Amino acid sequence: MIKIEPMMKKLSPLSLLLLIIITACAPQKQTNVNKSSLALEECILTSSFGNQVEAECGVLIVPEDRANPDGRKIELHVAVIPAIKRNSQPDPLFLLAGGPGQSAIESFPVMISLLNQIHEDRDIVLVDQRGTGKSNPLRCLDETDEDLEPDEATDKLKDCPNKLDADVRFYNTEIAMTDLDEVRSALGYDKINLYGASYGTRAALTYLRMFPEHVRTVTLDAVVDPNFVLFMDSAQDGQAALDLFFKRCENDEACKTAFPKLRSEFTSLLSRVEESPAQISMPHPLTNQPIELTVTPEIITGMVFNALYVPDFVATLPLSIHLAYADENYVPLIAQGLQVNGNLYDGMFYAVACTEDAPLISADEASESSEQTVFEDRTSLLLSVCSGWQAGEVSDEFRAPITSDVPVLIFSGAADPITPPYHAEKVAENLTNELHLVFDDMGHGNLSSVCSVNVFSIFIENASSDGIDVSCVDAVEAPPFFVDFSGPRP
Repeated sequence: MIKIEPMMKKLSPLSLLLLIIITACAPQKQTNVNKSSLALEECILTSSFGNQVEAECGVLIVPEDRANPDGRKIELHVAVIPAIKRNSQPDPLFLLAGGPGQSAIESFPVMISLLNQIHEDRDIVLVDQRGTGKSNPLRCLDETDEDLEPDEATDKLKDCPNKLDADVRFYNTEIAMTDLDEVRSALGYDKINLYGASYGTRAALTYLRMFPEHVRTVTLDAVVDPNFVLFMDSAQDGQAALDLFFKRCENDEACKTAFPKLRSEFTSLLSRVEESPAQISMPHPLTNQPIELTVTPEIITGMVFNALYVPDFVATLPLSIHLAYADENYVPLIAQGLQVNGNLYDGMFYAVACTEDAPLISADEASESSEQTVFEDRTSLLLSVCSGWQAGEVSDEFRAPITSDVPVLIFSGAADPITPPYHAEKVAENLTNELHLVFDDMGHGNLSSVCSVNVFSIFIENASSDGIDVSCVDAVEAPPFFVDFSGPRP
């Protein structure tokens, strides 16, 4: 089957951070939430790599429909990773996951060690947004649906609201940020620091608009601006990132020497599988379960699009494309594309997308903009699925530019295929206290280098970008290209 892949799901830096195997620090049992009205118990958070983080976990019960507080209730699962120091700062760091549809509690433990400097002085708080993790999770497709034909998968997604134990109208960003503020209050915090990645930037900006008095700082990584509409610009933005990739290889002596005809090989590869799709069997790179695929141009371009998110995968992309072209060995290319997929609660994805994005989609405009690219227009798929979903409501202010003097730090990757820097520039136009850093040749999500982590840590400590030395940004380089499986040339 052609797996239905929501683009924004890869809108999270998790795909990059999951490549870094790190061990978590063990915080002391000292937390800053002594005035909490939310009961917390000791717990262990475990990442997909098996590293463990000690935390304190609790559940906050909220109404599914906030206009009907006596109606159905849902549980919001919360994890607080206490500051290491006893005399910690009163303003914690809340981490908002991407997607929409990723669980903060499942996604972020792997990166806690990257935040060690912040963690020394501040609690780190993870809240599973309603519809994800254990907060009334919304799932439509599972591993048993791997072999569904595309039409069958679409039909199951369209019918999903009838099978979910939820009213999908009440799973959108504004309601989720109301939840988040209730968690903040229940934990006894006054002001908080927000970090949002990909879709998490939409969430962070929404919280900033709704509850500005409780925001100390905001950090946005791979920005979704208020005018961003899912899938409308993804083909063009993806093509721009692909062109940057080819140009970078052509300007790199080792890559150009090893793959002198990479562009034409890619074009020929797409033509070949268009005329004669290939059938392959392979183990899934994450689950090791056997999968069967029909390799079509859409599969090839989808895997390339995925790879463009992650600089480590871009490093092997020339070799993977060449092997697919020259040897009809599609496994390396497919495998690296599949590894980008994070654990997404697809029901929550569609609940958000069908309410916030689908009503603004112009299928004709999206189709026209994708014609000059190698990437397919995905709006028709989203609109088809959303025809079976009842949309919720958003406020009149939801898409309005956000004006604020709160300190805001912004990270962008110049080669990001889904949220390139111009989206962040649109947000920055209405901010009066922002710092926007762009990393050359980097992809989606940039809180991964020593440079970005240090800048982030200093920014959180000072609640200001004034005086921060950002010269390291120009020194951040994408990983060198692999010319064979032994690695880059020295």
